[in-house]
Amino acid sequence: MPSETITREQAVTMLDIQDLSVVIHRPGRQVAALSNVSFSVAPGEVVGLVGESGGGKSMVARAIVGMLPSGSHATGRVGFDGADVLRMDAADLARHRGSGAAICFQNPRGALSPTRTVGRQLIDRLVTHQDMKGDRAAETAKELFAAVGIRNPARRLEAYPHELSGGMAQRVMISLATGCAPGLLIADEPTTGLDVTLTREILRQFRHAADTDGRGVLLISHDLASIAEVCDRVVVLYAGTVVESGPAAKVLREPAHPYTRALLRSVPDVGGGRVVATAGGMPLMTAAPHDCPFAPRCAHATDDCRSTRPETTMLDGDWSLACFHPQETPLAEAIAADLTTAATEPGDVVLKIEDAHVVYRSRFGSGGHHALRGVSLELRAGETLGVVGESGCGKSTLAKLIMGLVEPSEGSVEVAGKGVRKQSRAERTRAQMVFQDPIGSLSPRRTVGDSIAEPLRAAKVPAKERAQRVEAALGRMELDPSILTRLPHELSGGQAQRIGIARALVGRPDLIVFDEPTSALDVTVQAQILDVIADVASDAGHGSVFISHDLATVRGFADRVVVLYLGRVVEEGPVDEVFDRPKHPYTRALLGSAPRLGETRTADVQLVKDLDEADAATGCALAARCPFVTDTCRSQEQTLQPYGETRAACWRVPELTALIEKS
Repeated sequence: MPSETITREQAVTMLDIQDLSVVIHRPGRQVAALSNVSFSVAPGEVVGLVGESGGGKSMVARAIVGMLPSGSHATGRVGFDGADVLRMDAADLARHRGSGAAICFQNPRGALSPTRTVGRQLIDRLVTHQDMKGDRAAETAKELFAAVGIRNPARRLEAYPHELSGGMAQRVMISLATGCAPGLLIADEPTTGLDVTLTREILRQFRHAADTDGRGVLLISHDLASIAEVCDRVVVLYAGTVVESGPAAKVLREPAHPYTRALLRSVPDVGGGRVVATAGGMPLMTAAPHDCPFAPRCAHATDDCRSTRPETTMLDGDWSLACFHPQETPLAEAIAADLTTAATEPGDVVLKIEDAHVVYRSRFGSGGHHALRGVSLELRAGETLGVVGESGCGKSTLAKLIMGLVEPSEGSVEVAGKGVRKQSRAERTRAQMVFQDPIGSLSPRRTVGDSIAEPLRAAKVPAKERAQRVEAALGRMELDPSILTRLPHELSGGQAQRIGIARALVGRPDLIVFDEPTSALDVTVQAQILDVIADVASDAGHGSVFISHDLATVRGFADRVVVLYLGRVVEEGPVDEVFDRPKHPYTRALLGSAPRLGETRTADVQLVKDLDEADAATGCALAARCPFVTDTCRSQEQTLQPYGETRAACWRVPELTALIEKS
């Protein structure tokens, strides 16, 4: 929770940005990355910097640490502890980076040296910025790892970045940043791609740094629901300008600017509700705007908005707004809509998995990693099955199993009535996948048209029919035919994901697997893609499997949901039943960790330690983490049992339901 001990009136400003403008000059063009940006961060305060990709969030971070790109010209002031970062010489900047302000980067593995252990990298920081020596630096490194929840820190100090999970690597980055003893911590998209429990833990580390160590924290993110629980204030950027700024409770619950409201409407809610996509995209500014840059996408825009840039005005206290037409209607009323949809009668079985096990054998010939354990499920045409769980639970392995990319050690997998491993190349086009990394999933050497047509070539569809079906698929994605000649690097993330969906659809498959299809997209583009996926998933001619760590996204359009933990199905049933009345303690813990805009939630079940695969060897897989564990749980493996409309792998469900509801 945001600290209530430090108010804006009491706080001493640490970071004070005034009228910061950054213009980047490139051969033949220039980009106005920031225009008259002003805000501050005080010690012990957590400030969220939010907005779409391209809005200027990362450019602000680079300005704070004096790392603006070559060819850039900055004006204004970036005040830090009384000095102006924009006017520091090389020696002052070297001292400022790390001890003054330190950054936790979005891609931790990319920011860490791959050839040195993470312990060596942390110890070097301690030696450089805190003047520590030998044993003391090594001992402090262990303490920093332990402080961010890394178990067995002495062993992890000897690990290389590629040996760490995404969540573990992000914790290492936090340790490296705090190891510099900075006054200001900057976290650039620190939770992108992480599951709900890891996201909550990582954000708590930043809140702890503010509350306990008195550090200022600047959280840069497009994940508004997550940061809402830890931020004191929020600054909203659009096209390099601040459009709204103020206390998080006001800005995120009673937004006044149409763009802030559009961002919030784009956020899926684990409690259910409609995601509303905003048409259009962020403009690329070549000069400071002379009008409201959001006007082309705003339903409330008038001639004044298109001809004059609105000045920043104060609404209440330190709540500021740059808009001619502040919105006062409660957000919930503004997006109210009829959410009923016509029920689709399920068709034939398109996917059947029976008692499937997947073991990744060790390259040294003994042992291995048991990724899936006895998974069974069935999917019919017209249905959408959501698959959720933490990182490492087996979601991606399940996707590979369905697609025939891994072979089950035991059990069977059938798509459209035929075993996956027995299908011909043409028959394998009956199942298609939409990948997590939209641009990386496309061949860099093939045009968009060639990529979409690939399943048709595999199925030996004639050239004339191929062209017609590619054009039809592209039209359904609302993309102009001129995009067919482009290469992947010429596409935005949203365009690339639409191409990926078109490629999956063009062969008229029986089954489409969506593997984290929106995790790499910012919030407004995500909403647009979710609209497309919902439309595709509603087709009666095929079944859809939607794999995600984002519970709110799954809630949006799945019919049924499967909850995985350490390769086992621990709960399954209709999505509304599982989300509204979860039975298994693990499902309750996941849902309790899921962020909710406009409210603070406390999980009714809190797991007691980090996931550790060794704990799953005997008995219930959750035994080592479950607060309700008994000796029976530790000794007897749990199987799915019916509880009303759902099935859960826990023998204590009736007892625990009564206990939790009573408390």
